[in-house]
Amino acid sequence: MGALKGMFSFFTMIRLDITQDDMDAMDRKFWMIPVVGALYGLIAAVLMFILTRYIDTLPSAVITFFVVFAFNRFLHIDGTIDVGDGLVVAGTREDHLRALKDSRIGAGGMAFALMVILMSVTMAAAIWIPFMMLLLFTAEVLAKIGMISAAAFGEPGDGMAGNSVRNTNAGSLLLAIILAAVLIVAFWSFVYILEEHTTLLVAVADGYLIMVITAFVVSVLTGVMMAAVAKRNFGMVNGDVLGATNEITRVTALLTFLIMLSVI
Repeated sequence: MGALKGMFSFFTMIRLDITQDDMDAMDRKFWMIPVVGALYGLIAAVLMFILTRYIDTLPSAVITFFVVFAFNRFLHIDGTIDVGDGLVVAGTREDHLRALKDSRIGAGGMAFALMVILMSVTMAAAIWIPFMMLLLFTAEVLAKIGMISAAAFGEPGDGMAGNSVRNTNAGSLLLAIILAAVLIVAFWSFVYILEEHTTLLVAVADGYLIMVITAFVVSVLTGVMMAAVAKRNFGMVNGDVLGATNEITRVTALLTFLIMLSVI
């Protein structure tokens, strides 16, 4: 429980009475972070379901992601901006690292974060409404799989996330994938049970299992790619890289869903 207390306190606006032992447990058991993704997925799914009953999908998606970002205290967006600044600067690895750690916001970081946000919003809005709850929940959980993958294959730095990366390996990634699969199956089962007793409209495309498995693979590969990019440019995976990985993995997961839905 200490690890989850640390995660919910650090990655959400929920304020819990935590100790250093809880934070240390979070670093040791970073693979449990899909549980936090499930909370964000639940918020996104329920909010989109309610909003789309009254307004169009695009403004619904904008409001939904604003709430998700705000509940995270814009932590991952901040990381995305910093990584964008670090990647676009010219020069040596030291120059990239200096830009990454610079508290000022550059044009590259702002543009990078803006494009990631726009892709998340527009792709979520493009999902057919009966699929929306299930796939938004799944995308948020898979975003955390991308983070675990980046930590498992990345080099740790000296910052706050250093111990999380240092304690995460391929075995941790496997545990995270199993946990994420359980959470997704549980949510999908709950929605279908709910559908039987309400007017809730849900749909599953033929081959949905293949679609979700594909999204799992894409999420892991996104994390691997981010770890490689971070190693080449910064020499490490830090908290900013993990935050950016979360946002980018959500995009790749949603893109996978849209492509798969168009071909299956």
